[in-house]
Amino acid sequence: MKENPFTLDLFENKKEIFFFLLFILIVLGIQLYQKHTLFESITASKFYTTDAMIEKQYQKLSKTGKTYHVLKVKSDDGYHFYTTNYEDLKDINGRKVSIGMITNQLSFKDFLQGFYVPSYDIRLKAQEQTLRSTLQALIEEQHESAKMKSLFSALFLAIPISKELRADVSFLGVSHLIAISGFHLGILFTILYFVFYKCYYFFQNRYFPYRNSRFDLTIVVLVLLSGYMALLGYVPSVVRSFVMLLLGFLLYHRSFRIVSFEVLFVAICLILALIPEFIFSIGFWFSVSGVFYIYLFLHHFSHLKNWQIFLVLNFWVYLAMMPVVHYIFSDFSLYQLYSPFLTMFFSLFYPLEMFLHLIGEGSLLDLWIMQLFAIKGEIYSLITPWWFLVVYLLLSLGAIFQRRLFYLLLGASLLLFVFI
Repeated sequence: MKENPFTLDLFENKKEIFFFLLFILIVLGIQLYQKHTLFESITASKFYTTDAMIEKQYQKLSKTGKTYHVLKVKSDDGYHFYTTNYEDLKDINGRKVSIGMITNQLSFKDFLQGFYVPSYDIRLKAQEQTLRSTLQALIEEQHESAKMKSLFSALFLAIPISKELRADVSFLGVSHLIAISGFHLGILFTILYFVFYKCYYFFQNRYFPYRNSRFDLTIVVLVLLSGYMALLGYVPSVVRSFVMLLLGFLLYHRSFRIVSFEVLFVAICLILALIPEFIFSIGFWFSVSGVFYIYLFLHHFSHLKNWQIFLVLNFWVYLAMMPVVHYIFSDFSLYQLYSPFLTMFFSLFYPLEMFLHLIGEGSLLDLWIMQLFAIKGEIYSLITPWWFLVVYLLLSLGAIFQRRLFYLLLGASLLLFVFI
């Protein structure tokens, strides 16, 4: 008989579940209170000025044919907003600015999920040399193409990609490879662990043979990854990945099951309690969905050999995520069907590119990557109807308990092609 996926490994009884949820509600309440206090200070008057970073800048054409700039801005206080500017604005992407906002129409919900406000009086501040900007400069100087600069800045530092590159990665169905997530963190964890292992092993044999090397090295790597997460600016998918890594570490050394839906649920609760605005983050929920479908596959097919899991899992996750992704994004090309192959190849490509950039040879594969992005073809509109998504998500939950619903879920994903 298959083990219940919700067996309470973490909680011994309902009382413990109650106190955990109570703790989550208390933390959430504290965070919402602090954010609402900040919201009130911003909206206390019609005009508000803040120091911020321009994270993204691109041009659009109005209905009257006039060009204007769209700016994605991150305030020094941590909230994001969008604004537009109709002036002849120079490239200020990545620059620190002082910017005025008109906030009298702003609601607290808008504040949490990211909002649009009219702005005025944008003033450049002195260029600050941060670790992230220094690393970005080191990466970009290894490439001639603007597209390659954008690609690797995104891959290693989560810098927002250019509009042109976004179209290319969407066409090939590899947007999930560009956005840093658990896949990237897992590769980084493995690399860092083995880099430090030899050095640690040398000192352990001589000075502290009684220590648990796995425990100590994991602590070191997690500390480094937490610094990396802070450097990236707490990207939702990275935060989700790090929290699950941390939970996995704590539970593994206490002999708990770590690949379980319960652990995923606990991680989601903790993250949303600490950063409630993530409830409105598409990237966060895509990341959660991806992990859910990985766990769903492993729940039913963990008996397979490792190489079989590696091969089949990539195709399964791609198909399982299609209805979810295409509820938000409509563009679809037949080249996206190659996405599972590119995902498998990325397991080698990512650490190789990391090594090449460390030795100053980051442009070595640029020609082949540019040829890949040069592929063009017809783009179709594939949209998941809302009712189809609801049925699909209910099937997904049911598939936890019944394997036949798992196969029905796969059939439902393939059925989505009818809507092209």
